[in-house]
Amino acid sequence: MKGGSGRDGDAGAGTPEGRSENGPAVEAEAGPVTEFDRERRDLGVSQLDFELPNAGAGPDPLVLSDLAADPGTVVRRPQSSRTPPDDNVAVVLLFQRDYRCRNCRQQVQAFADRYDEFRDRDVAVVSVLPESKEKAEKWQQKYHLPFPLAADEDKRAAEAYGQPTRFGKLGALHDLLGRLPEVAILDARGGELRLYAVHRGEKPSDRPSVDDVLAMTDRMLR
Repeated sequence: MKGGSGRDGDAGAGTPEGRSENGPAVEAEAGPVTEFDRERRDLGVSQLDFELPNAGAGPDPLVLSDLAADPGTVVRRPQSSRTPPDDNVAVVLLFQRDYRCRNCRQQVQAFADRYDEFRDRDVAVVSVLPESKEKAEKWQQKYHLPFPLAADEDKRAAEAYGQPTRFGKLGALHDLLGRLPEVAILDARGGELRLYAVHRGEKPSDRPSVDDVLAMTDRMLR
């Protein structure tokens, strides 16, 4: 899969677990997880925090760093009886391609169906749609997502996270044609965001499963 740019940015990723300062990362075994990139320190991400309009659960606008500082910004499923956590230990970002993307719609529904598994781990999920808030609201009216649905109309957050595009200038102008999916996992323990892992798709369907994202967060939290 594609890696990050390798430049020393201000993402604050630090030295990943199992990596020496003078050598490549040495990963522990973690089941089927193979498609996340942790070989580069910043993974091509220039800025972790963002503030975007939110059409889903939680506050509007959504400030990403607030998810680390205040678990009350994420709605739990009503049937959950667990005591609310002191904080969210991780944030999973799902960068989408386009309002009309079928794979994107299927992805958010799959994560919504299993959102309790993330909340049982005190992990927050945020879907980032490169569209207006009005279009994001149409998604929310249809899918009733239990997590934030951020509207990144000007693609600033997508660019900061290095979301890939293809087909050059043409692809950059037309998201459904050129934009590719991305998943980022952030360590939020202690109330601060730190980048842990990124998966950048090489085609529209190239995105990790819910099981793989859960396995990767479990690896981080060990």
